[in-house]
Amino acid sequence: MNKFFLQLKKETGSIKLSMREREVMHRALETAMHAGVMHKSSVRITPSSLMFFTPRLISSFAFVLVIAVVGSSTAYAAEGAVPGDFLYTLKVNISEPIRTALAISSEARAEVHARLAERRMEEAQVLAARGTLTADVKAGLEANFEQHATEVETIVDSVEKDDPVVAANISARFGSSVEANGAVIARLGAEGGDEENRRESENFSLTLRDRGRRIAHAETPRTLKVEAARIAEAAPASEDATTLSMALPADDADAAVIARIELTASTTLEEAENYLATLKDKLDATTSARTKQQIENIRNLIKKLRKAENGSSEKERVERALKDAVTIKTFIKAQAKFHEDVLLPVPDIEEGEGGWKSDDEEKDKSGDNGIELHQ
Repeated sequence: MNKFFLQLKKETGSIKLSMREREVMHRALETAMHAGVMHKSSVRITPSSLMFFTPRLISSFAFVLVIAVVGSSTAYAAEGAVPGDFLYTLKVNISEPIRTALAISSEARAEVHARLAERRMEEAQVLAARGTLTADVKAGLEANFEQHATEVETIVDSVEKDDPVVAANISARFGSSVEANGAVIARLGAEGGDEENRRESENFSLTLRDRGRRIAHAETPRTLKVEAARIAEAAPASEDATTLSMALPADDADAAVIARIELTASTTLEEAENYLATLKDKLDATTSARTKQQIENIRNLIKKLRKAENGSSEKERVERALKDAVTIKTFIKAQAKFHEDVLLPVPDIEEGEGGWKSDDEEKDKSGDNGIELHQ
């Protein structure tokens, strides 16, 4: 037994998180920190006297079991596998289902499925860059992506009634990610490979962009009423209507959603800047400066949103800011991975210093209040 634990200690000492896994953990921690007020569950579980495993211990044993079965080096090598690689089956059929099984909360499960859907898109990027994205491979990636995207939507629908803020944030962020990854696939596929690779890259990109738009705008207009009812139900009997109205403004049905999405957009920009810093020696001065300007424009856009009057268009604008933040982060990450391809500066993001104008300024200029960051 002592020999077993010594060997276990030796093996686990070599285990390290990959950059992708660190990002997933960072995102999960960030989501937990910014989650809404926790509510005590009415469900009580009485553990059996015969059960000595705690949930944490069960999770640990599950992970150790995988390592024991497939070997630590093999398991982690499989993380970077793409369709056609020997370890890809291990990645999709063993490693990923375990990740899903260990996600306990609804939000955590949505995050895991969103990440696995993003993996399929990232794998398509690799194949498009290699020039090997065939119709058959694309069909398999699309089918697996659709499974995870559907799971995200199903979970969001179930969460929306109890926590519309979390539901809206997941939808907006995931939808933006799907569109952004689709754009990267199209760009990489257009650069090389045969006609089939270019055609399938473009087709997959179009599918993802359409799916992303539908995901991002699939929210129902419940938000405030549902949230108000939940807060009123949880509030102490002594708390009067004045206190509740202060906690949840009646004149802005999307205030909490806007604040959450704005926070996500700001955090995403910080992550984009961190990725860009790793490319400082690989980008020419002009490309680096233009990309930094794009990031700054999005940040200024968010600042202007804070000063703008509340209205139905404010939510659309903050969602657009999140979309652009996710897009620029996705392109910077791809540029770091596919350094031989030219992906920056990000297309379709305004590069001037103006950013968004106020409603009055835009109306004076064009007679239209529809202000957009994209050209």
